[in-house]
Amino acid sequence: MANINLKTYYMVIKILGDFVNNKIIDKDFFNENIIDVANEENSQKIYIGRIYYIAKKHNLVSIMAQAMEKLGFESDSDIWKRWLKEKNQLIYKSVLMDVEREAIQDFFEKNNIWYMLLKGMVIRKYYPAPELREMADNDILFDNKYSKEVYEFMTARGYKSDDYNKGYHDEYLKPPAYNFEMHRQLVSSKERPKWYEYYKDVKSILINDANGKNQFYFSDNDFYVYFIVHTYKHFLNSGMGLRTVLDVYLYVSNLQEKLDFDYIEEQLKKLDAYDFEQTFRSIAFKMFDENLEDRKWWDLFDVKEQEMLSYILDAGTYGNLENSVAHKMGYTKGEKKKASDKVKYIFRRLFPSMDTIEEFFPFFYKHKWAIPFLYIYRIGKIPFTRRKKVAGELKEVFKK
Repeated sequence: MANINLKTYYMVIKILGDFVNNKIIDKDFFNENIIDVANEENSQKIYIGRIYYIAKKHNLVSIMAQAMEKLGFESDSDIWKRWLKEKNQLIYKSVLMDVEREAIQDFFEKNNIWYMLLKGMVIRKYYPAPELREMADNDILFDNKYSKEVYEFMTARGYKSDDYNKGYHDEYLKPPAYNFEMHRQLVSSKERPKWYEYYKDVKSILINDANGKNQFYFSDNDFYVYFIVHTYKHFLNSGMGLRTVLDVYLYVSNLQEKLDFDYIEEQLKKLDAYDFEQTFRSIAFKMFDENLEDRKWWDLFDVKEQEMLSYILDAGTYGNLENSVAHKMGYTKGEKKKASDKVKYIFRRLFPSMDTIEEFFPFFYKHKWAIPFLYIYRIGKIPFTRRKKVAGELKEVFKK
């Protein structure tokens, strides 16, 4: 979608901010910018298409559609019809996931396995309606001593996991739209050693839930610290989008009087995430808490904030491949890459390091004689299962 400019982002942010703050949404503003646009070049259809593109890219489809419906927006355009259909599908998926998650929690309770719901499942209660917070999956931390039992339970329910016992979490998928990430630990021991050490014995700082003898949760302060660390990880790797900015705004604005920012600051400094949080939270509140004016909104942000916000707007919720490849190669986005670094990157992608093998391919790490077969398997499956992904990655590596 071409011409997604700052004015279009401003419209999205303005409408969202009014909606989540339960303000009377400015219908004159909406009509002037979308409904009454007269000339063909800036037709209503084009504007709606641009707004939908942003909502889709940043996982704001449901909440943005709800906000526009609150404005009384109606349209016979194919884009709007598709948008509403997708919103209803996402809400239906949310209901399905809620029911399925209850069955999983019952399993944990009956088998005396401690667990904790993570990320979006906590944040969503601060949205105007929980189902408006889109989630690709549900994340659950559990007692890693029971990985095998959880695997057997999930597969018996029809789930498949291609990465069982690789890394620090297992992804379980089942048609039509079920997706659960079961975390044995919160942070990779190889990727972020300092964060891993901090969260290695995470249960010691958790609170038990009176509603479930085996359900634990973070304090409000510790949840915020973890959410920022997790967000910072995404920011460093491939980026994240507007939904996460909205998450932070809603969480902090709802709990501002309860949060202990002295404690939060102390913990974030230990985790080298304090400066990031300061900039990120400032962006969130300037974006959603202030009365934005079209011609001045970008000037609210200082230079550092503008750089971060540009990165966020470009990346979308789950980041993008360009950012990911640049990060793995040790470059910033758009920086010219040396030929030698391109060769090293491709070599390491084909032939993972021993640290990577230890974390993601434990069988081969324990049986090092079999590692050559792992390399053969990884290379051999490219034409059959990963062709498009590899092609995209190579394109980014060799981009000038």
